[in-house]
Amino acid sequence: MEEILNGIKVRPVKSDEIEKVARFIATGYADDVFFKWCVSHDKNQHEIVTEYYKVYLNAKGCMAHVAENASGEVVGATVWLPHDVDASIYDAINEVVGSHAPHFDEVADKSHANEPTDGPFYQLVAVVTDEKLRGQGIGAALLKYQLDYLDELGIPTYLEASTPYYGGGIYGKFGYKYFGVLMKFAEGIVLYPLFRPAMNVAKEDAT
Repeated sequence: MEEILNGIKVRPVKSDEIEKVARFIATGYADDVFFKWCVSHDKNQHEIVTEYYKVYLNAKGCMAHVAENASGEVVGATVWLPHDVDASIYDAINEVVGSHAPHFDEVADKSHANEPTDGPFYQLVAVVTDEKLRGQGIGAALLKYQLDYLDELGIPTYLEASTPYYGGGIYGKFGYKYFGVLMKFAEGIVLYPLFRPAMNVAKEDAT
């Protein structure tokens, strides 16, 4: 467990809090245009996105973390999946998203066509902070927690941002750069693929 900001700590998600964390993430993405497109503005968006992330959180190899305050309340979360995650999760996703499966299938197909192919990596599939605390460094601390660990292992990371990326912001701070091609789905619905190499590889090679 690592203290990061004024008593806020980052730690791995426990198995008995997957439901709570999935709901927290769904709340954080309530106004995300990408998820509104995925579920076609369904009134049950929150429940669908919750179930969607429960599939990820229960997947073998998933690494997920929360930031919590001094009272033990979750104020941030990240979810990471290995490049070789069991493909059966996509059947499970189709089951929980129901009639919205075609949109999620399109996302998965374009993601697989675009992602790195030259070795193992971890993909960031969620990063959410409490809207009242955004801009205070919680998201950056969550990313650093996992990236420091993966850097030690020499494992790069990949993500698909749902907001425009101009080379700065939180992802630029950590060394992410454009990768592959923009993933376009509908008017105004775009994912921005970004890749970050493991930052300690050169150091290891020199020793």
